[in-house]
Amino acid sequence: MKRLLPLLITLLFLALLFYFVPYKQLLSTLKSISPINFLLAFFLYSLSQLFRSIRWRLLLRELNLYQSFVINSANIMFNNLLPARTGELSWFYYARRFGVNLSYSLWSFFLGRLYDLLVLIFLFLLSLSSFNPLFLVPSVFLLLFGLFLYKSYVILPTSGKLGQLRDFIRREASFMLCKSLFLLSSLSVLSKFFSLLILLDFWHVALYRSFVAFLGGEVSSLLPLHSFLGLGTYEFAFSLPMRLLGESLVDWLKLGFVFHSFLLLSSLLWGVPSVILLGKSKL
Repeated sequence: MKRLLPLLITLLFLALLFYFVPYKQLLSTLKSISPINFLLAFFLYSLSQLFRSIRWRLLLRELNLYQSFVINSANIMFNNLLPARTGELSWFYYARRFGVNLSYSLWSFFLGRLYDLLVLIFLFLLSLSSFNPLFLVPSVFLLLFGLFLYKSYVILPTSGKLGQLRDFIRREASFMLCKSLFLLSSLSVLSKFFSLLILLDFWHVALYRSFVAFLGGEVSSLLPLHSFLGLGTYEFAFSLPMRLLGESLVDWLKLGFVFHSFLLLSSLLWGVPSVILLGKSKL
């Protein structure tokens, strides 16, 4: 069932997508994307991956930036292609090949993912503050939490898995590291978000609305359930929040499918060469 469920989700989504959205509309939307917009969006997507790679380089000091970039690119590709988050295992496999201790790699990965989530929520609340200043309060709280997370070990237990996390944060984290992680995660998310704005020409859409859709799609990448190629889980996570805001579910399903297709293609363009390089001798 664990193997069949992702496939069933994918097939169900494709059936619903082509039931609600005529394929001619999908083709028309794809054809409306200009080559210049695609190239600019791909450049911003690549910049996003570079910021992520610099972040991993700070966490895994045994790796150089080149190694961090190809491991990150391969991981994103496998994570997109494989169901049920099994693509995440590629991160630990390749990091181990370069001599990174598995426990160290695990907690570094956890810390990087935590900052991804913190920054997504922070930027979302910040975008909402454009029409209600009260949202600045939780935004500032999240910013301070991200900057001073290195002090959080004092509230963690001293035994078990959380004890291991406590030891890792106390030993490795610092204000400078936390500041850099928050900044690089923010730059990565914003670069990817602007690739969405450029690709789909979203400049006419309210900033917080387009970010709501983007946030939904990004959060789907953190869910434990993941369909083949992410088809279905990404699109519905992208469009359902917009439906709650009164937008057309069908329109946003179509836009989510187009942007998701762009993300899959972009991850392949970087991921395939990275896997080939990783398969060769030590980089």
